[in-house]
Amino acid sequence: MKGISITILSLSAIVSSALARYGVAPNRPADPEGQFPRLGACPDPHACILPPDVSTFLPGAYFDLRVELHAYDSDRSKPTPPAYTDFKTTIRKGNGKWHDINDYLKLHKQPKIENWNFGWVDSIDTQYAAILNNTNKPINVNVTSRAWRKVKLTEPGEYEVKVQYGPKSSYSVKYTVVEPKHPKKKAKNVILFISDGTNVGMITAARALARKHTSGKYESLLHFEEFDNLGHVITNSVDSLLTDSANSASAYATGHKSTVDALGVYVDSSADPFDDPKVEIITELIRRRQPKKAIGIVTTAQAQDATPAAFGSHTRLRDTLAEITDQVINGVKNWTPPVAPDVWLGGGGNFFSGESSLNKTNYYDQFKSAGYNIAFNKKELASKKRSDKPLLGIFRQKHLDTWFERNLFVNNTVGNKAAPDNSGNDALGSDQPGLPEMTLAALDVLKKRGGKDGFFLLSEAASVDKQLHGLDFPRAWAELIELDITVKNTVEWLKKNGEYEDTLILVTADHAHGFDVWGTVDQRYIRSHDKESDMLNSIGVYGHAGWPGYFDTNKDGFPDNFSPDITLAAGTVNGPQHYEAWQISTDGPRMPTSTKNGWATGNKEDLVGKKGKGLVWNSNLPHGESFGVHSMSDVFIYSNGPGSDLFKKTMENWELFFKMAEAMDIMKPTKHE
Repeated sequence: MKGISITILSLSAIVSSALARYGVAPNRPADPEGQFPRLGACPDPHACILPPDVSTFLPGAYFDLRVELHAYDSDRSKPTPPAYTDFKTTIRKGNGKWHDINDYLKLHKQPKIENWNFGWVDSIDTQYAAILNNTNKPINVNVTSRAWRKVKLTEPGEYEVKVQYGPKSSYSVKYTVVEPKHPKKKAKNVILFISDGTNVGMITAARALARKHTSGKYESLLHFEEFDNLGHVITNSVDSLLTDSANSASAYATGHKSTVDALGVYVDSSADPFDDPKVEIITELIRRRQPKKAIGIVTTAQAQDATPAAFGSHTRLRDTLAEITDQVINGVKNWTPPVAPDVWLGGGGNFFSGESSLNKTNYYDQFKSAGYNIAFNKKELASKKRSDKPLLGIFRQKHLDTWFERNLFVNNTVGNKAAPDNSGNDALGSDQPGLPEMTLAALDVLKKRGGKDGFFLLSEAASVDKQLHGLDFPRAWAELIELDITVKNTVEWLKKNGEYEDTLILVTADHAHGFDVWGTVDQRYIRSHDKESDMLNSIGVYGHAGWPGYFDTNKDGFPDNFSPDITLAAGTVNGPQHYEAWQISTDGPRMPTSTKNGWATGNKEDLVGKKGKGLVWNSNLPHGESFGVHSMSDVFIYSNGPGSDLFKKTMENWELFFKMAEAMDIMKPTKHE
């Protein structure tokens, strides 16, 4: 039998000791080396238990438990072994007596056995078989499984779950249920700002654009840089160094690491994206333990995009956008009640009605029937925020336009036919609210609806990440500066409305890009030369970098000119082949690559520089990657207000869930549970 006892009984112990904090005893098995695991978080040769080893839970938090047995032969010339026919699952607390898991969890009947098979892509040779002209096929795996749905562990302590699947074969995992802690001062309100994809390099770049400096000294910092505490967040997923926005935001929302593309679930091997084992989301927990607290979700992306969806849905695939829309308002069958946020603002109108909505359902009608006000543009948002009714604001098909298109290049949005009501009309950039307007409108409604019980608000600057993927750095900087202005306006709103002293404010990112600045670019010089060697000389480094020409004379927080003579020399370490001249694309966000036969090459029609002229940057990405990818860097977390002391150290992304739960005082089950 695998599994060694550990004792972790409180969140304070997790925080005080590195090993204890991560729930890992020194002699627990390490994550195995390799790029192609059979299934993430399943190190045993044939058995898998989800949630995986060293998972951590609040007392009484709901989760699904799945056990899988995998029958296969890595020798492709041999037939696949038959599926396992039966297995026994047991549980114990501490070093106590083993119990049949059905008896221990007081379940009325044993879950039925499920069977399926999947193809294990076990190597690069298999992944790229067509390109490499080999005959490798995925290894066929026959699966036997049981799933125990919506279970909970109520007593703090250490637990061990074991599956016995042969006379001498077993596998076990360790779980920790933390001892609830009460905060020194309860946070009535929590506001979580997520600047998607932002690293420290982006913050320093935004500061250089948006803040005046004299003799090399900044007269002020970005507004969130003035917060009381600063920490770092480790971003990796359960089975990979690199994360995406889905499972990274999901870690914040659930206290559990997951896998790329997954929201509120641990990824199993089945084909169904909705049967994977679920874990409870913090917004669902709020609905159970502080049901009068108001909940808001705000984003500049589609309302169903990965980060906002992490706080309202459960799916293995983040792109199941129609189903996510349905889950947010109607919930998941046989799970907790739906989050149904008091405020939900963003884009994604194509999944609320029309051909792309689930079963062509008109969800606007459903929200209206549930008592929601509906807003489709900036003007309607301003009028509807005065009401105490719940508010749905959808302002565009798909993602909202960038700050550039909403403020500088509005003509780029003419003819987009992106009206959120599926009327076929345009959604002009000037008619779309930005993050500041949406966040303040949300606060107005949340205060009315939450009252003395307060509110929880997620506010996401989504297009920092989206523009970094496309290597459109000026647009990404503008999105980050808009977030900073949103933070400033939020603090002013909180003070004006008597909520500042009772509000925990967090500003963080879900993951990073490999972005940095290494000097400046003389645009007059680079525009007047064609040879690459000459264009390289436009870059100033060290003493020749000097200062760029970004100035904010009108004091609106943004530079007056995003295209000065001296710009930042900036880029990422992880991108496709493209052309770079460090100039602004005035006709819309960059399209840096073109793809043919699966390979991305520099797009000579990219409207940056002189129609494809510029420095050629070669790709360092694999086949099929046509945009920049994320990096494994830790990200910042700035915190202010009651409970902010919990966030001033280096922590794992899953710990944010527990720290927010502690700050709001929802760690302990209520007497009604």
